Amino acid sequence: MEQVSRILADYQWWIYVVLGILLLFYLRRALLARRESARSIFKLEQETCDLRYRRSALLSILIVLAMGAVFTTSRMTLSPPVAYEPTEEPTLTVTAGPLVAPTLTPTPPPATMTPTATATPVRPTVPATALATNTPESLATPTPAVRPAACPNPNARITSPGVNQALTGSVAVRGVANIEDLQYYKIEIGPGSNPRDHEWAVVGQLHYTPAEGGLLETLHTGAYPPGVYTIRLVVVDRTGNYPEPCRVTVSIQR
Repeated sequence: MEQVSRILADYQWWIYVVLGILLLFYLRRALLARRESARSIFKLEQETCDLRYRRSALLSILIVLAMGAVFTTSRMTLSPPVAYEPTEEPTLTVTAGPLVAPTLTPTPPPATMTPTATATPVRPTVPATALATNTPESLATPTPAVRPAACPNPNARITSPGVNQALTGSVAVRGVANIEDLQYYKIEIGPGSNPRDHEWAVVGQLHYTPAEGGLLETLHTGAYPPGVYTIRLVVVDRTGNYPEPCRVTVSIQR
């Protein structure tokens, strides 16, 4: 069903032209039959003209309905199934970097030590650098960097967001969509880590210009319930073929 919808969307103008020619033909035929029926003086000729008129009118109605079905199917293919009001929310930017431990100021030892008559051993003063090295903050592990998606085609890949990244607000989907003889590319989203064919939904709209390491689409996470989702990039050439889509699993949170 998805393949049929995609074919109708790609060739919808040719279909409109063919159906429009047929519609004009049958409308003209119905008009001529109506005129001949009005000029006929024999009842048998009038009945024949009326029958031809009814058939032409019925076929014209069916052609109009077919044009409406093609229009509806192509709009469903090009538009995302989820309607929402876009809101101006801050773009999520994830910056990975090492944690900075607070500086520990050691307590200075007494200025002077007065020896007593007894042979009391003097404890050595612990250097300040040793105190700073043994603090719990120095044992903290830096936040790991976000791992990008492993895409089979370098000319059709998603560079951001990364694998299992938590998303909130409006998220910029970045990457590369620049195959040879590009027709269009689109960003789709589906529930879970392995959505089925009918569960994919287009994010935003189709794009007919290539992208080289820049913004592919903006994902508004407020339109989806929290959970695990899979984002994929589909790049189609002018023959209707496309390489294996690039996928990345993410987590939408509130």
